[in-house]
Amino acid sequence: MIANMLKYTFLIYHNDYIGFLEQIRKAGIVHIKEREEGVIQDTEIANIVKFQQQIAETIKFLKSRKVEEAEISHALDAASIVEKIKYLRLQIELKKADIQAVNKEISLLEPWGKFSWKTISDLKQAGRFFHFFACSKSSFDLQWKTDYNLFEISRIGAIVYFVIIGDSDKAPDIKADLMKLPEKNIKELYASRKEIEIEIDEINAELNYLAASGIQVLNEAENKNKAEIDFKNVVLQGTNEADNKVKVIEGWIPEDQENGLVEMLDQLGVFYLRNKPTIKDNVPVLLKNNAFSKLFELVGSLYSLPNYREIDLTPFFAPFFMLFFGFCLGDTGYGLIIMLATLFMMRKAKPNMKPIWKLGFLFGIATVLMGIVGGTFFGVMLVDLDIAWLEKFKAIMLDQNQLMVFSVVLGIIQIVFGMCLKAARAIKLDGIMHALSTIGWIVIIVGVGGSFGLSKTNMLSADLAKYFMIGFGAIGGVLALFFNSPGKNIFLNLGLGLWDTYGTVTGLLGDVLSYIRLFALGLSSAILGNVFNQLAFDLTGNVPVVSQLLTVLILLVGHSINFFMAALGAFVHPLRLTFVEFYKNTGFSGGGKAYQPFREMEEAKY
Repeated sequence: MIANMLKYTFLIYHNDYIGFLEQIRKAGIVHIKEREEGVIQDTEIANIVKFQQQIAETIKFLKSRKVEEAEISHALDAASIVEKIKYLRLQIELKKADIQAVNKEISLLEPWGKFSWKTISDLKQAGRFFHFFACSKSSFDLQWKTDYNLFEISRIGAIVYFVIIGDSDKAPDIKADLMKLPEKNIKELYASRKEIEIEIDEINAELNYLAASGIQVLNEAENKNKAEIDFKNVVLQGTNEADNKVKVIEGWIPEDQENGLVEMLDQLGVFYLRNKPTIKDNVPVLLKNNAFSKLFELVGSLYSLPNYREIDLTPFFAPFFMLFFGFCLGDTGYGLIIMLATLFMMRKAKPNMKPIWKLGFLFGIATVLMGIVGGTFFGVMLVDLDIAWLEKFKAIMLDQNQLMVFSVVLGIIQIVFGMCLKAARAIKLDGIMHALSTIGWIVIIVGVGGSFGLSKTNMLSADLAKYFMIGFGAIGGVLALFFNSPGKNIFLNLGLGLWDTYGTVTGLLGDVLSYIRLFALGLSSAILGNVFNQLAFDLTGNVPVVSQLLTVLILLVGHSINFFMAALGAFVHPLRLTFVEFYKNTGFSGGGKAYQPFREMEEAKY
């Protein structure tokens, strides 16, 4: 259900405005209404947001280093840590660029071995000039050895490296690449590279220390900045009145928490106005459900919150969603795995994650129940087993035809249930006249369809069923055709009713057929599990030990694949049935904004 909200308008003397907001934040129950002009530009907030982004990026970088936590360093604040890490990262990039440059020079010198540039320089002074060449083996001309004073230095891969010594500083004109070598000592280059690598290691060690000791400092700063941004945003929501002497700000509060707020306001001496929401108000939504339905609020949030004037559909789709999941997965063994796994995770999980595992446990229960109904256990068809204690369960096991009919019946029940909710919503918002058309369709589906079904099961005679069907059809038809658009004339209503009839009939047919997917997914999961069983036991041969190992391997891999695929489908397809078929037939519009009270941020737990 959706909690009732009240709108409060606060009028505060401008000098008391900040202090009042601090008290409101301590109370933590008022959802501050945003001004109609939307986001208010503020340089100070923009700077904090920019710094917040830098902190988030820095935390992400530090967490990627995967180092053990260390004692918190209080020597640096968050801003200093951000700047320090920015500087160190830049230094690493520069050092890496230096290594690339050194490696390039090394790669140029390595083919020539060890030689002395001083010796070459001395020979140059004596009129002997060294020209360094390289070419492919196929291009190397042996005639060059005759024509020039050529010395082959090395052959690396398909490249020949050689030097020609002549009495001119002009290199010979041959079909080879004249090499321009860096006039450096290769031994010194190796040493320089090693020195740079050591410097990078030292920088990485400093980064690792900051990652181990500074993340908590950054997290604390991030939370502080979030609180400051929230506070400054709230400050900007106030408007100035009475020559800027009075600040006016509005907020929403759940009706059942009103007494605590009023008591605080009276103590502060704040003047306020209290109003109930009007149809024009964009009221924040707070869902209040029992322990079972609350677990499914996460599922509903994947689509949209209801708006304030709608019915919260969570408690109404929750049992169906749970049952649909079990129908799609439909294997007792898989259900037991889910139950055991989620029970284990509930014991280990943090408080904020426990609802997810509790929801998974409910899915496991549903899967076990539907696995019993479908008669499968890890792909084994239980109905085919001759086990004494199973006989009492076989009475409730359904065959494939019965399971298909069951899936369609479930679909009809949920669709009709959705239409009942649509009628209830129309009555709540606009009055019963706006619900009569929907009620007419409910009468037709339940009355005519029910009479037909009872006649087929011999629970109602064919003649009596015929009269019932005519009666229900007439009543439902009048309501559907002539009360489609209250307030319009009878002929326009009739035309609109006929058009709506076409859309409703075709839509309902498609919606009902969509529920066959429950049967199809459950059947495919069972068949695939049975196929893996046959592969494991029929195709592994009779070799001692090896056959048994292969059997276990095929069972583990096969059922793991089947379980993953089936579990994914068992969640996705009920989502579709809920958000498309069910939501559509309830007239759900959504678009609600979550109730988010202005409160002090909880301390982060590391």
